[in-house]
Amino acid sequence: MSAADFYNVDDPARWGRAELPEALRETAAWLARAPVPDGPFLELGCGRGALAELSPRYAGVDLSLPALAAGRGRRFCADMERLPVSDESMAFVFSWAALEHVPYPERVLAEIERVLRPGGVALLAPAWHCRPWAAEGLEFRPYRALRPGQRVRKRLIPLRNALWWRAMFEMPRRLVREWRLRRGTPLPFHYRRLQPNLDEYVGTDSDAFVSMDPHAMAVYFASRGWEVISHPDRAARLRARHEPVVVRRRRGVSVRIACASC
Repeated sequence: MSAADFYNVDDPARWGRAELPEALRETAAWLARAPVPDGPFLELGCGRGALAELSPRYAGVDLSLPALAAGRGRRFCADMERLPVSDESMAFVFSWAALEHVPYPERVLAEIERVLRPGGVALLAPAWHCRPWAAEGLEFRPYRALRPGQRVRKRLIPLRNALWWRAMFEMPRRLVREWRLRRGTPLPFHYRRLQPNLDEYVGTDSDAFVSMDPHAMAVYFASRGWEVISHPDRAARLRARHEPVVVRRRRGVSVRIACASC
C-alpha cells in the first residue's frame, strides 16, 4: 500500500488529532517572538485543520481527502514534497507531527526553501526520533502476542529510550555535523529511514517513514545561511531535544536546492 492509499482510508486515527491546543499556543508564541512579513501562512500536513484558527491568512495542505473533508479552515489536497505553490509566496510555513510521515523529507525542506519569501519564517516540529519498533506496535502489544525476537526487543525498549543511551550514539553524530558546518558549504539533511506499517495503524508513529534529529535540521538550514531562531548557536543546537526548529530565510539568501533525490 502506498502512503496516499494509507492516508486516504476512512480512519480518523490516521489523520492526526482533531485538536492541538499546545501546538496552537506554541506556534502563536513563536509568531510573537519572530514576526513574519505580510503574506499567507501555510501548514504542511494539516490533517483536519486543528490549527486553522491560527490566522485569517491560514491555508493548509494534506494528502488525505477524508481528513480534509472532515475538518475546517481553508485547506487543499497536495503532496508536500511537490507543493502547488509559487516561488517565494509564503510568509510563514509550519508543520506539526507530519514530516516524519513523508518518504523523502529532504524534498519537503527543498520546497520550503523555494516557497518561503525572504524574511519569512518556518516552524518545523515533527515527531523527532521516531522509534524503529513503532511499526510493529511493540509498546502497545502484549508479550503473549509477540514472537520471541519481538519479546526481546520489547524488553529492551526502556534501555533504548533512556536519554543517556540515545545520547551515547547521537552526540558523536552531532559533533561531526558541527565540524562539517564549519566548512561553509550546504549540508545534506541526514535522517534514518524506517519501515512504516502501511497495512494497519497500530499506534503512534507506526506509519512513520523516517526518524529525524532536530540537530540535523538546524544544521541543514544554518549551512545555507538561514537564521536558526530556535537554536542560535552551537551549544543550543547540541542540546536540542523535542522542541520545534524555527528558522528565518535571511534577505539576500538565494534558494539552493540540494536534494539529490528530488
